[in-house]
Amino acid sequence: MVAEDRQLTLQGYEVYRIGGHELRHHVAAEAMLTDFFNRLLSRHGHLEPQ
Repeated sequence: MVAEDRQLTLQGYEVYRIGGHELRHHVAAEAMLTDFFNRLLSRHGHLEPQ
């Protein structure tokens, strides 16, 4: 998996990894994913900056 991340990065893609451990607790996972996607979409101009 790490080798694939390097390959994608070398091809110009951005790689964001989320570990299974981060998703174990529903409330914390939902908050983390909401924050991550809000920031990602804002970064690429699809949402107003928060």
